[in-house]
Amino acid sequence: MKKIGLALSAGGARGLSQIVILEAFEELGIKPHLISGSSVGAVIGTAFASGMTANDMKDSVREIILKDHHKSKELFKGFDMVKILSLVDLTVNSGGLIKGEKFINFIDQKIKKKKFEELDIPVKIVTTEYWDRKEVIFESGELLKAIKASYSLPALFTPSKINKGLYLDGGLVNPLPFDILLDECDIVVGIDVLAKNSVNGNNAPSSLDTLFSSFQIMQNAILKEKLKSSTPDILIRTDIKGVRLFEFNKAEDIWKQSVKYKDELKSLLSAHL
Repeated sequence: MKKIGLALSAGGARGLSQIVILEAFEELGIKPHLISGSSVGAVIGTAFASGMTANDMKDSVREIILKDHHKSKELFKGFDMVKILSLVDLTVNSGGLIKGEKFINFIDQKIKKKKFEELDIPVKIVTTEYWDRKEVIFESGELLKAIKASYSLPALFTPSKINKGLYLDGGLVNPLPFDILLDECDIVVGIDVLAKNSVNGNNAPSSLDTLFSSFQIMQNAILKEKLKSSTPDILIRTDIKGVRLFEFNKAEDIWKQSVKYKDELKSLLSAHL
């Protein structure tokens, strides 16, 4: 069998589409040789590598986001934010608004793995080191700190301290890390869920909406330049409509929009194998 590498991108709530797209591997009975991920792609990729199925991940999303009994206000004006204060731990002096410890503890309960070496599939998690301004890839040792680092979006989540380093969202330097798989895999699959446009509204965007949309513009620019020099063998580029960066509460709609991309990947994988 050919060694298949799978790269999952950053993308906020749109990243949930990758859960459905991963069903292509399950339905074809294919196990990736190696997975890489940035930000939400790192979370989903690690969950998949730990042995969780797509349905397991959907159930987890429903558990933390879609439960009706959570009664909370929007965290930020202009966002239809996730209604889960039980997973939010606010802070004011640690480099971000949310510590992120409660969410990473939830991930820990679901994946039940402590170290990279315990995963069913090897994983490369992309982060951004703050002091040196460079990409750092974690692929061994303690797993949860690397995951938290990879989704620590500036201004929202506090940076993750690992040894002497300070780490931020991997999407700042490599939003779709297919390039780090090319030398180790025969076929590399890249799933790009980055926002292709903004959601139009009647009012001017809030300051945070503008800030996070700027990150997405930057990520698209980075990926565009990367694709000029190299490309994955299979590239799935989604266009999930009507979803802002943090509208995880639209998970069911995201999954419905994602079925066609799963079918596209199944067809392309079958043609390459």
